[in-house]
Amino acid sequence: MIEQAPRVAREFHVGSAGDRWSLMRDLNTGQPYVVHRPSDDEPEVELDLGSFLVLFHGQERDNLLQLIASLLPDEEPSDRDETNVVRSPRFLSRWMPSRQN
Repeated sequence: MIEQAPRVAREFHVGSAGDRWSLMRDLNTGQPYVVHRPSDDEPEVELDLGSFLVLFHGQERDNLLQLIASLLPDEEPSDRDETNVVRSPRFLSRWMPSRQN
């Protein structure tokens, strides 16, 4: 028998056919991934989070992005010391030319 790693889940989409989509996190590694459970007797499918976001462009993806956004605070505290804040650099891709605003 194969043991599954402990994991936590948040369901983010239920399809019209009853299939279910969940955001999961492996408790041993901390890595997030997406699980699709079809409504019939097919086995569940696991996708790493990046692959899911690149490959899917439907309601499932929109719902996952809403879930991720809901996990972040609405506002940052205004009394924070901004001198120690590290801001991410502007994203530049090696494969696509950057767009000038």
